[in-house]
Amino acid sequence: MRNLFKKIIFNFLLLIGLFFFLFISIVLIISSYLISELPPSEIINNPIPGGSTQIYDRSGNILIYEIGLRRYPVKYSEIPEKIILATLAAEDDSFFHHRGISLKGIIRSIILNIKTRSLNYGGSTLTQQLARNLFLSNEKSIFRKIKEIILALELERRFSKEKILEYYLNSINYGSGNIGIKAAADFYFNKNLQSLDWSEVAILVSIPKSPKNYAPIHEENLKKLKERRDFVLNRLFSLGWISKEEYQEVINKKISISQKKYTKIFAPHFALKVKQILEKMYPDLNLETAGLKVITTLNYQYQKLAEEIIKEKANQNTIKYGAKNASLLMMDAKTGEVLVMVGSKDFFDESIQGQVNMTTWPRQPGSAFKPISYVTLFQLGYPPETIIFDTPTNFGSEYKPYRPNNFDKKFRGPVNLKIALAQSINIPAVKVFYLADPKRVIENAKKFGITSIKNYGHYGLSLALGTAEISMIEMARAYSVFANDGELVSQSLILKIFNNKNELIYEYQPKKERVIDSQSIRILNNILKDYEARRGLFTNSLSLTKIEDYEIALKTGTSQFYRDAWTFGYTPNFIVGVWAGNTDGKTLKEGLSIILTLPIWNEFTKKIIKDFPKTNFLPPKYFKINKPMLNGEWFSDYGIHDILFYVDKNNPLGSMPKNPYLDSQFKNWEEGVNWWLNNSENLNYFQEYEF
Repeated sequence: MRNLFKKIIFNFLLLIGLFFFLFISIVLIISSYLISELPPSEIINNPIPGGSTQIYDRSGNILIYEIGLRRYPVKYSEIPEKIILATLAAEDDSFFHHRGISLKGIIRSIILNIKTRSLNYGGSTLTQQLARNLFLSNEKSIFRKIKEIILALELERRFSKEKILEYYLNSINYGSGNIGIKAAADFYFNKNLQSLDWSEVAILVSIPKSPKNYAPIHEENLKKLKERRDFVLNRLFSLGWISKEEYQEVINKKISISQKKYTKIFAPHFALKVKQILEKMYPDLNLETAGLKVITTLNYQYQKLAEEIIKEKANQNTIKYGAKNASLLMMDAKTGEVLVMVGSKDFFDESIQGQVNMTTWPRQPGSAFKPISYVTLFQLGYPPETIIFDTPTNFGSEYKPYRPNNFDKKFRGPVNLKIALAQSINIPAVKVFYLADPKRVIENAKKFGITSIKNYGHYGLSLALGTAEISMIEMARAYSVFANDGELVSQSLILKIFNNKNELIYEYQPKKERVIDSQSIRILNNILKDYEARRGLFTNSLSLTKIEDYEIALKTGTSQFYRDAWTFGYTPNFIVGVWAGNTDGKTLKEGLSIILTLPIWNEFTKKIIKDFPKTNFLPPKYFKINKPMLNGEWFSDYGIHDILFYVDKNNPLGSMPKNPYLDSQFKNWEEGVNWWLNNSENLNYFQEYEF
């Protein structure tokens, strides 16, 4: 009997031994497999690479936007002690005393899981958390837990405590796209690590527990976050890591929302436009993880100045004229670099649709389009002395009339091209558009970089008054042709792009192309820079069109129904465009467009122009055409007629047309002149008027 009992005991122990051997073998096999799957030690020894694409101003020093996760790796020696202590208090206060796992924590979690019949409690050390974050999923299973323990032990064998903690603090998720403690401090508090107080540190180390519930970006998170922060502060105090005075100083501090929808974005319309450009440049690249460094063309000082002026003046315009929004764009005329882009009064103001970028959004430019028609006419040989009759004119038919009016509802009779353009008179502008040949004007518009108009024929002669919608950024490029003596410059918002290895992969090289002769451009500039010639249009606001000691050409514009107001001013060095109105197209007070945009343009330009040389426009060559109307004389042996009586628009410098009635517009234009001649008041006016 005794032998049988011994045999049973022996077999039982043998069976236990076999099971133990099998268990150890399985553990060793699994451990060997998991260890073999570990990446080389360089994953922790090497610096953590940045993941986001970072967009900077032209200096390369001011970060205006990041695409993707924010990562600012920091060395262990640069991490303040209070962050180390708070992290350990929150996650693993025995971190520097265990070898990767805590038996006490594992036993506690097993008891809690049995009690709650769940797998909610893990008892993970900080090293286990890092192992899980680096190599495993968040799946809750016993097998995953075993893998986590094995990997944690191996990490502890390979690396020092300081290296593990450094990597943890640089790689943990702090919510809202912030990876690492430094990114979180910058994002939530706009502070460096050394400037954080105990409350802020406790808030930051609270977030990784559940970024969705604890990140201070939603009002509903604040109560839960305060409870978690207070728990961390209590742990710090109970562990003796902060004094009673330090604890009492911060425990009652209020927690508030730390960020808006687009926090950490400067020059938002510009930054998001750059993002859009990058997406087109690199369609197969994930910008959120590409690690690109983008140096843009943005002059941040000019941008901030423009934003302040736009906000101040737009608020005034809202009260006085019902124009709630405004925008401004500045471009370097020589290089095509966009220096300033203020797309609205306030990007974050949804009441004015502030996120719509009005520098890239097509709107009617109104009279700001007229220079393209005039310069096309000058190409055909018309001198600026050429006379055009400003009279009531139906450019359509009896059944489909088109009778545009002038800005001031007045008609001036015979005016030369210089006065007609400088004072932005509408009737002559339509006649200029017709004489220049609409097809040629449209062709020049395309050559000048205006490509957004798809169906020019839809607008007819009204295109002369800028009824086709064009974006400000396109108009600025078109005006660069005037600033560059007839050359179109390329346009860019980006100067350089570096990849994640800091290698230069793109650099902007400005390109210029001659698109029109210099003489035509110089005639145009000579008119638009003439302060006295524009006097009749601006009256009380004339002084706003001039900046002492600088030559500046300028053109304003108003769209149909007074929805949009514009000013474009330029020198040989830069172009500044300003828009004012309502994003939803609500009309403004009639006749006030100059008052809306000129003050903005003037205040901005006079502050930045001192940074540029005093460069004058090149003068045109003087020439005279010995032909009625083109020679500046509207009296002739043939009587008083409009220009189509003397000029064949297909050969303007040639012989007079034998039968001017063959021109479809001749009768309409003559009727306007006859109306003028039959009006005694107008006769007295033009007999005394000097041109």
